[in-house]
Amino acid sequence: MKLALKRLLAYWIDFMLLAAVLVALQGLVNVVFSGFPFAYFDKGIEVELWVLGTMSLPVWGYFILMERRYGQTLGKKCLGLRVTDDQGKPIHVGQALVRTAVRLFPWEMTHGIILVPEPWWSVEIPAHPGWIYLPNGILLIYLVILFSTKGNQTCHDVVAGTKVIERAERRRDNR
Repeated sequence: MKLALKRLLAYWIDFMLLAAVLVALQGLVNVVFSGFPFAYFDKGIEVELWVLGTMSLPVWGYFILMERRYGQTLGKKCLGLRVTDDQGKPIHVGQALVRTAVRLFPWEMTHGIILVPEPWWSVEIPAHPGWIYLPNGILLIYLVILFSTKGNQTCHDVVAGTKVIERAERRRDNR
């Protein structure tokens, strides 16, 4: 249970860091380019492509790069966690890609549901509003698996053949 909670906290730290940076960059673009893109995009697919390019791709890149290259994101590093393959070795790029794709699937699904065909804020009655329960149900499944494995794995770990472990503290030899 402790590991599961640490993983959730690590994800929250990563999310907050990414949101702060990416929202600030979007705000800067908006100011520098006189309202672009927010004053110009009105079709759902335009907004979806903007979100994909300025939010989704950087987030995907962050998780893939950090977990492949360092075995941990900044959130995991803060909490002493590391991603490994099933044998405890560093993960390869394919595993990092699969982990990220499965992990972020509900997030990407939510973008599509809310933004396409028309953004929910621009219509009186959104297309298929009940679909928003689908990504939330998937997240619930992820949580059930996370807690049932005592934090070692969730859906993206099972599919990618990875697990999350607590880093062993290195002991210094004082001789």
